[in-house]
Amino acid sequence: MTFFKIIAKEFIKHSWFLLFLFFAIFIFSIVYISIPLWEKKIFDNLILNELRKEKEISENVIDKIVKYAGKDSLTEKLKDTKFIKYSVDLLEILNTKDTNYVYSVALINNQSYILIDASKEDRMNPLDIFEFLPEELPVIRKAILSLKPQYKVINSINTVGITFYYPFKDKKNTTYLLVIDYNFNKIKEINDFLSVIRKVSIFFIILTLIIFNTLIFFIIKTSYYKRKSFIDSLTNIYNKNYLEYISELTDLKNYIVAAIDIDFFKKVNDTYGHAIGDIVLRTVAENIKKNLREEDILIRYGGEEFVILVRKERKNKIEIILNVFERLRENIENLKIFITEKDYIKVTISIGVFLNTDKEKSLYAAIKKADIALYKSKSKGRNRIEIYDEEKDYINSLITITEVKNAVDENKIFCYYQPIIDLKTNLVSHYEALVRMEDKNGNIITPYSFLTAIEHTFVYTKLTKAVIDYNIEILKKYSDIKVSINLKPADILNRSTVDYLVDIAKNKDIVSRLFFEIIETEDLLAYEEILKVIGQLKKVGYKICLDDFGSGYSNFVYLLRLNIDYLKLDANLIKNINTDKVSFEVVKLILQFCKNMKIKTIAEFAENEDILNVLRYIGIDYGQGYYFSKPKPIEEFINQAK
Repeated sequence: MTFFKIIAKEFIKHSWFLLFLFFAIFIFSIVYISIPLWEKKIFDNLILNELRKEKEISENVIDKIVKYAGKDSLTEKLKDTKFIKYSVDLLEILNTKDTNYVYSVALINNQSYILIDASKEDRMNPLDIFEFLPEELPVIRKAILSLKPQYKVINSINTVGITFYYPFKDKKNTTYLLVIDYNFNKIKEINDFLSVIRKVSIFFIILTLIIFNTLIFFIIKTSYYKRKSFIDSLTNIYNKNYLEYISELTDLKNYIVAAIDIDFFKKVNDTYGHAIGDIVLRTVAENIKKNLREEDILIRYGGEEFVILVRKERKNKIEIILNVFERLRENIENLKIFITEKDYIKVTISIGVFLNTDKEKSLYAAIKKADIALYKSKSKGRNRIEIYDEEKDYINSLITITEVKNAVDENKIFCYYQPIIDLKTNLVSHYEALVRMEDKNGNIITPYSFLTAIEHTFVYTKLTKAVIDYNIEILKKYSDIKVSINLKPADILNRSTVDYLVDIAKNKDIVSRLFFEIIETEDLLAYEEILKVIGQLKKVGYKICLDDFGSGYSNFVYLLRLNIDYLKLDANLIKNINTDKVSFEVVKLILQFCKNMKIKTIAEFAENEDILNVLRYIGIDYGQGYYFSKPKPIEEFINQAK
């Protein structure tokens, strides 16, 4: 997924808040833009109301002054003191609490003269020259030409003023202006209120823009760090964080899921060191990525395991998609990974593919099935591709972690047993406990069908303890038998399981009849802690057997470092021992080494008399297989012995 796609998803995630902010900015902007319109409309209404009232009064006053002058011009009557007093008294009628100046001006030969001044203060004398302000001239000119009243709004810091210009003429057609200056507190209050609204709007516009930009910055920053957190620092491909991120967003019907594992990667680390191991991981990841399309998704799932989501196309047949995986496998097989300028190593990969992803409810469920196919690929020899088979593997897909947990809680975990025979005496030495589960329908389920589902979960630990408890009860019930239980390295590394076993060892009768078969895996020697725990278990009295020796990881270092009591040879070495000379010689070599180390040997897959005769001939101590018995409840062996 590109950085821009992550940003897009973050924008979608915050879309409602972003829309709210955008809407808020829009509303406050509209309010701010509309304030001058409201202001003008309010002013116009108030002023027009005042003008209507003033016009009526002014017309009466002027009409009386003009009539009083008769046929004379008003300027000529200025010689008459009675006229002046009469005119001043009439103009003073126009004085109100809101007026500052009331005066009339004579306009003669482009010059202005005071006619009558009835202002509250600073009165001028008749015929004093009067100069209008330059900004008043356009309004005055309009009033004179139209002979209609005009006004001009004057905004100051402390007040809002209106100057009213009323043009009129006397009997001699001389032009005059009645000028009245008003201070409107009501307009000032409205203006102050609108100013507050203007400031509040600006504040909220700025605040919303800051929040909006902060959110945009946060989205971009979050997207950047999210993408950074999605990338594995070693291989520079997606990691499990990204897998979790897309798990709910991915439409499974559009993808095929594959799980890939680097074969014997542990040996690379052990042989060459972790620095070379990192080079191998990087090189393999780069090679896989290079051979995928841009729309395909490559994720480092953990350690040396990768998950690939290959995009389906309608025109693509399954064979074409599988060829993609085969090409990947071949490219890695032929890849030379240089560890110095001249030296290189080669690795292979195992691939598990799950095709029917559209049937799954979650991406993790699809990966689980790809993992099952991967497990089959590894168990069949590695460096191969296995496809999840819905029919063959249906039990695996049906057994869930919850079902196993319920089986443990409801005591539906039990064991079948297979005898291990002393080949010299033909008597039973001990029994290997093989776990079974009863499902909700009463079917008996083998471990292959449910262990994969619970691996690396807390249920696995509960299952191990349930198996131990079951076998302790068997040992208490039947005091003359011995039992071996299988343990994985994960069990040995689980401190609570080890402490539990140490506590059980206080019962000396139980500890003397309870063996542990440790399954040989490639990480058995990965932790010094495993060696310490095995030493601790032997110290309290348990016998230790190394299981499946020869299954693919075999190393005589195990035999030297683990200090075991028994070695169980894997079925792959035994099944052809009577016909395959190589198998025969390898088993003889292992047997000789074990005798020198005083380690008892057990051969699996003693399926027929021919194999058994060879085992006895070369000196194997114990045999186990269908020739002696299939796994079955311990009670059947006890009853048979009677």
